[in-house]
Amino acid sequence: MREKLNFVDELRDRALYNIQNQKHLMVCTYNRRVKNKQFKSGDLVLRLYSITHPKDKDKLGRKWEGPYRIRMVIGLGTYESEKLNGNVIPCTWYASDMKKYYV
Repeated sequence: MREKLNFVDELRDRALYNIQNQKHLMVCTYNRRVKNKQFKSGDLVLRLYSITHPKDKDKLGRKWEGPYRIRMVIGLGTYESEKLNGNVIPCTWYASDMKKYYV
């Protein structure tokens, strides 16, 4: 038992290395499957209908509404949009709640 106590620090370091290695593998696996959406100013997008109308949850209801135009890129994945007639929408929207609209 006393001999094993001499190797406690080495075992602790090995366990820490294994934990860090496992976290790195999980991050790499996750990042391989994620597709980040990025929009530019002026792009046309559709927005999730359920975000703006949470009470309307019909199975066969609308999923997307729009099109809207990206007015400004606020931050990483955050956008300010406007209607096609130029009216600014006061909320900011995440890229995960939008998809590109092709004309």
